[in-house]
Amino acid sequence: MQESQLRLLMFLQDLLMLQKEMQDFQVVEKYEEMGFALDRKEKIEESIREVTEQLDPELLRRFKMIAHKYDRPLAPVKNGICYGCFVSTPTGSKIVTQARDVIEFCNYCGRILYRMS
Repeated sequence: MQESQLRLLMFLQDLLMLQKEMQDFQVVEKYEEMGFALDRKEKIEESIREVTEQLDPELLRRFKMIAHKYDRPLAPVKNGICYGCFVSTPTGSKIVTQARDVIEFCNYCGRILYRMS
């Protein structure tokens, strides 16, 4: 079963955040103290490659562009509010009126939006 593009973007965002955290010695030290084995840098990079290969190239390009500006390129929408910039989305927006796997961008901050329950 093929993953939705939105789920892949969420997974990619989490992998990139983990990769970034692993570059910080103090964070790695804390994780190791808690019992997490963090010798899997290559596995994270392989997972990032696998996810990016499944994404639509134009969507991946936009994701990367947004990721240069924000640590979290995806933002949830709840009650019509983008939780990236806290600005209301248009009431006719698909993210407000339709299914969860709709991909839209915030008109104000540009983040990729996903709907929260």
